[in-house]
Amino acid sequence: MATAPAAQAPAASWRDRLIEPVTAPTTFESPVIDTQVRPIFIRHEIPSDAATGKGRATVIAVQARVAVTEDLAIIAVKDGWIDLRTQAFPDDTGYADVAAGVKYSFFKDAQAGTLVTGGLVYETDMGNGEVFQGNGDGVIRPFVSAGHAMGKFNFLGELAYNWVLDDKNESTSYDWHLHCSYDWMKCVVPLVEINGIEWTDGGEGLAIDDEGGDLINLGSQNVDGSVVSGAIGARFPYSANLSFGLGYEWPLSTRGDLLDERITFDAVWSF
Repeated sequence: MATAPAAQAPAASWRDRLIEPVTAPTTFESPVIDTQVRPIFIRHEIPSDAATGKGRATVIAVQARVAVTEDLAIIAVKDGWIDLRTQAFPDDTGYADVAAGVKYSFFKDAQAGTLVTGGLVYETDMGNGEVFQGNGDGVIRPFVSAGHAMGKFNFLGELAYNWVLDDKNESTSYDWHLHCSYDWMKCVVPLVEINGIEWTDGGEGLAIDDEGGDLINLGSQNVDGSVVSGAIGARFPYSANLSFGLGYEWPLSTRGDLLDERITFDAVWSF
């Protein structure tokens, strides 16, 4: 009598194979399609040689993603509350601009562990000017994100272009992101990330060479050039659907603009 073939175990989900990046949360989008809620806390230190003077920005936000199909998701990537304190401007609080869009995974090779996703995000100008939001007419952001799971290693990368709709009040740029993590222990996944932004065209704002990176767009005039930052940290899986992330980020390039150092903490609840 013929023997029935052994049942194969179901393939691990992409979320199990590719963890969420930690730093640059408003711009570093994972290629994974899932439904999730992601609270985020950022403590951002501004250097003393910045145009604003030494200062600090505290950000509290919540991202959301909804998987419409296994390949398509609606994403809300930027919102929240900002507490900004600098030497050159009055201390103030306000709401961030809101950004949302879609992403679609157009290439999957489960056996090789490779996933590639494209997306489009629109950032509104509905934030508060007191915390350097709300200027311009919005930003359209196309991006491509990829991931590769290789044994215990995870690799993520993204490339995006920031097309401002009012180039007088905001600066144009593209940005890129890299992530490498190692599935060291069940409850600890160490990671290294590198984030870069290339300012290609300044606005008609202040005649300074500082820009705000992934959170703020000042529309400064003399901003052409790049800023590269590095980060170390870890993601801490708590259960199959919940993990916590912690990252410490600092400038790697000579130019840091408004970045002195940053701590990012998040929780990712996927379901």
